[in-house]
Amino acid sequence: MVRASRILYVVLAWAVVVGLVAQVFLIGLALLAADASGISLHRNIGWIVHLLPIAVLVFAWFSRASRGHWMWALASAVVVFLVPIFVLMRDSVPVLAALHPVAALLAFPLSLVVALNSLRALRGASPVNIRSVTG
Repeated sequence: MVRASRILYVVLAWAVVVGLVAQVFLIGLALLAADASGISLHRNIGWIVHLLPIAVLVFAWFSRASRGHWMWALASAVVVFLVPIFVLMRDSVPVLAALHPVAALLAFPLSLVVALNSLRALRGASPVNIRSVTG
């Protein structure tokens, strides 16, 4: 059960990273190529990517990796979850809606740390420590 959870943790964590990269590509396609279907795809895939970190969090927990694994997964889940929520505030609170790209910028490094941690969990190693990342 633990091994299967760790494998799902890896697959889902990397799916979030790939999903975020795809989101940037789709919005770039929509804005730079004036392709209206890119915006639609960006929006629709964004709602899927928005939910994936919740599954990552669950499997980080079930993988029985250390506390650091699921704490990073929790931080990533919160940020990624908020990204599309900010867009919904476009008409009511435009200042919060402007946080959509800011949160997306924060989501990428967080999801990358989670994905790297998932590989460490699969190998049985310790998660990334914030002190080792910041020097």
